[in-house]
Amino acid sequence: MSTFKNGVKATVILFSIVLCGLSIMFTMTRQTPTIASVQPELHTPEFQRAFFLAAEVYGKAGCGDQGLAEMTARHSIRTGLPPQLIAAQASTESTCNPLAVSNRGAVGLMQIVPKTFGKQYDFSKINLFNPEDNMRVGTDILTQLVKDHGIKGGLYRYYGTGVDGIGLGGSGYADKVLQLSGKTEVSR
Repeated sequence: MSTFKNGVKATVILFSIVLCGLSIMFTMTRQTPTIASVQPELHTPEFQRAFFLAAEVYGKAGCGDQGLAEMTARHSIRTGLPPQLIAAQASTESTCNPLAVSNRGAVGLMQIVPKTFGKQYDFSKINLFNPEDNMRVGTDILTQLVKDHGIKGGLYRYYGTGVDGIGLGGSGYADKVLQLSGKTEVSR
């Protein structure tokens, strides 16, 4: 009989340990995740719309992820550029690869050419391989070019030609970006 009692006692102890472990695991899994949920702009209708429009373009292009769509939405709201245009440009320029380097020296997600835009930005202090920095600079450049030359003219000048529009002949590039974005010269 004492063997039976010892067996029951051991089973009860083992069962208690398992329940305690399950309780700890359950408590740990119920903790609030720390992923981007603390960013209040994620809950605004403007941000959600921009996120959706950017994600739609990235989906068509076959690249990008949630973080890239969120970053695109933030920069769209900050600059006033359509999120589809930013997403189409990043997709066309680098296939959403933040480490891309072209044979012409264009760097990062938005393929910024440091020697073209070096007078406007101190690239010794800006990490163009950091997607956030690259998109910030790229959208700032594109915003000014679009303001000065319209969407197609701005894209044409962005395509390695800089502010003077002389160089690589980016009209085919501009058409490709506009087609992917679903934008036209007159729509913004």
